[in-house]
Amino acid sequence: MRSKVTLIVFSVIASLTLFIAPYASAAPQATGYTISPVETEITVNKGTSQTVELSVQNPANTAVEIKAIVNDFVASSNESGNPSLILNSNSPTPANNFVSLVSPIPNINLGPLAKVYFPVTITVPVNANSGGYYGAVRFLPESINQTGNVGLTASAGSIFLITVPGNLVERLSLTQLSAADSSGNATTFLTSGPVSVLTRLDNTGDIHVQPFGNILIKNMFGHIVKSYQFNNVTPRANILPDSIRKFINPLTGVSWFGKYTIVETVAYQQGTGNYITSSATFYYFPVWFLIIVVALVVLLAVGIYWLGYRRRASAPKRK
Repeated sequence: MRSKVTLIVFSVIASLTLFIAPYASAAPQATGYTISPVETEITVNKGTSQTVELSVQNPANTAVEIKAIVNDFVASSNESGNPSLILNSNSPTPANNFVSLVSPIPNINLGPLAKVYFPVTITVPVNANSGGYYGAVRFLPESINQTGNVGLTASAGSIFLITVPGNLVERLSLTQLSAADSSGNATTFLTSGPVSVLTRLDNTGDIHVQPFGNILIKNMFGHIVKSYQFNNVTPRANILPDSIRKFINPLTGVSWFGKYTIVETVAYQQGTGNYITSSATFYYFPVWFLIIVVALVVLLAVGIYWLGYRRRASAPKRK
């Protein structure tokens, strides 16, 4: 009996394996290509060209032919600052079209574990718009047809931020400054968990900017308990035109109860004196402090009741 059950179970597993295998093998696979550099930020004048050298490495032990796909991108709608590729050919073309600047890139034959260097040429026409051009050069196997997310999933690439000089407008405004809880949500009252500073900046200019500055945290007595640099990473995070980017910076030094004030100064043009200064207040009351407060209130209420009771009990009774 046991041998029959074992045989049936084995047969079912084998059937499921044969049924699922074709679908699993048809799923898009990430290429794993190593692209360098992953980001290029250059300035190209009107009527000139500039060539950037990229490299791509094949991690597999089999040869492959790969093709280049060029896309424009915009800032993602979730305010993370991550690029959102424009993959739909029916989507409106950006006024500053990166795709139009890139010379055709021939297919590349990659041998097993091979690394190949190749040029990407950016040519800016004389009559081009001034401002920022943003896009990506992606690579995927020639055998894969790019259909929506399949091409994106199976590709690897390098992003480009191109500045075409002219009458550029750099303009940044502060949309929100507040404390944030452990989930990154804005709040003015915290009782536990890590505390962060939430900053939302809106780029209303026509070129990407890299904000920088300083953040001070003051306690209820006006003493500075923490100071650190804003957007202090290498390279600094960019904010694309017509987009809002959210920055969340974890805080330390906030461990005692009371009122705290965030004082933030942000600049976006090196050496120009253009900066934004703002402040926000939040209150931090740890759970242990709230328990003590509640206990004191209860004790005070009991004490008042007990004194009232003693006074009524000791008062002479009327005849």
